[in-house]
Amino acid sequence: MWALLAGCARSPSTIRGPLLVEVTATRATFDAGAPVTPVVAVAVAPSDPSDVAVPVEVLHDNVRRFRGQDEEALLRAMATRPVVRVLHRFSSSTLVFHCDLGDGVEIAFKPARRGEHQWWKHEVLAYRLARVLGIVDRVPPAVSRRVPAALIEGFAHDRDLIRERDGSIRGVAITWMPVLHSSGLHTAEARHEWTRWMSARHDIPPAHRRRAGQIASLIAFDYLQANFDRWNGGNVPLDEHEDMVFRDNNRGWFLENLVLADNGWVVNLERIPASLLAGVERATADAVRAEVRRDGLPFHRLETAGYWAAYSARRTALLRRIAAAIAEHGRERVLLDE
Repeated sequence: MWALLAGCARSPSTIRGPLLVEVTATRATFDAGAPVTPVVAVAVAPSDPSDVAVPVEVLHDNVRRFRGQDEEALLRAMATRPVVRVLHRFSSSTLVFHCDLGDGVEIAFKPARRGEHQWWKHEVLAYRLARVLGIVDRVPPAVSRRVPAALIEGFAHDRDLIRERDGSIRGVAITWMPVLHSSGLHTAEARHEWTRWMSARHDIPPAHRRRAGQIASLIAFDYLQANFDRWNGGNVPLDEHEDMVFRDNNRGWFLENLVLADNGWVVNLERIPASLLAGVERATADAVRAEVRRDGLPFHRLETAGYWAAYSARRTALLRRIAAAIAEHGRERVLLDE
């Protein structure tokens, strides 16, 4: 199983240390209650959704929703509303600013930094991939935007923020999750249990089928984007409903990892939700590229044929693995119900 998650991963050149790292967020030491003058942010709004036609999962009212909210409306608000105030700054492997946009809209803002100038873009890529896959309510919506440098530099303490010519800082706005707590799924004991669930040779206890489906979805999701930094205490949290949240995706999408699509990554994955398999089948490189373009930010590095060829090879490897599992064990043992 761990060949799938970590065995062939290579960290980008800016990353040091062990493959799986415990991430602990720390609250910045400043007065979060101090008033901050509202500043009009320079924002990049999502492009018109009608520009492209990408098959994504929609709900009964033809509106894709996250935690009951219209995702398109939420994305527009996160991309365009001025930041009213910065509530907190968290620092772990990257910087995160908890920002209030007013009217109950709060975001986590990950800025562009020297040595990590692509990391925030990977959050947008992960969210857009999730949309094409039809993953609903697991990946918090993410959209590119700019924030005035003056608004956050005082809280950043010279942490290598990249300032644009217009005085703004690019980054990603991610829906703020009000409740997150540890799942414990990263521990050795939990891994031993749920690794068996991923094998079609073993039964899944009825009480754990929902969790097994979420874990299988996360493994497939991470494989497609070559995200090697998942199974630590900070990156597999649960929300207030005890459902998994697929957050913190900035370590995916590095080309040096995407090209490693050999069978060692997926040889032990034998289960996947039936709806997600359909999502993987439709998540061609062209479909994902079209979805990414809806964000409105030019991702020049992603227009190279080699980048998407590497993604396509991973998608093909995943589909072949699930097909082999179905051939060996039967659809009823491999495809998890919802």
